[in-house]
Amino acid sequence: MKLNELMLRTAFACMACDGDIAPEEVQLIKDYAKNKNVFGEVDIDKELDCLLAELNAKGKRFLKEYLSKVNETSLSEDEELQLLKVAAQMILADNVVEYSEIKFFKVIRSNLKVVDNDTILRDVEGITEDFLAEDIKADYLQLYDDYFENIELPQFDIKDLIVGEKNDE
Repeated sequence: MKLNELMLRTAFACMACDGDIAPEEVQLIKDYAKNKNVFGEVDIDKELDCLLAELNAKGKRFLKEYLSKVNETSLSEDEELQLLKVAAQMILADNVVEYSEIKFFKVIRSNLKVVDNDTILRDVEGITEDFLAEDIKADYLQLYDDYFENIELPQFDIKDLIVGEKNDE
């Protein structure tokens, strides 16, 4: 998988990982899309529609497959930092940080092989020790299982991807 595709999937997964899609998160993805260096040359509205359809069809499996792709992709330290920056900015975008988002970040982090925690704390804006501290369930498989046992993903509405509108049904 190309880095720009992985970055888009990272942003999307972090947007949806708490079971809510906030307008601020959608706007951040669209802002990233304007910067061609982040996602490459993509029709962001079309890509978001496709990712949303895939998420709705697969549910939690979508997130599991994303994490598997992170684990399988060989990234440099700089690329891992870029990925973590996108993840952190998406989690922080709506100014509400759920513990499920912190756990998801920890699971992403545990799939990375190069970057160390000191570098993350220094270079990834908004990240605190809470995002990196070992849980009681520090083992990756336990953390992974705990995240997926406790998160419920709804069927998202396409209206969730339209900035300025929120489906209030």
